[in-house]
Amino acid sequence: METMAKRLRNAVKIKTPYQIIAEKCDCNALYVGQIARGERIPIRGKGLKVLKEIKKITKQ
Repeated sequence: METMAKRLRNAVKIKTPYQIIAEKCDCNALYVGQIARGERIPIRGKGLKVLKEIKKITKQ
């Protein structure tokens, strides 16, 4: 039996900015959040790509 919460989750596909960046960079939204909050300082690779995407969005 499917609950109303599960049906609602399937019906509404709203994504957060972290989720959108995570999909673009092929990583987890939690990782994007850590970089955005300054808990992780990326130097290379995916982390740097995530940081560039965050900066691009915040400049708009």
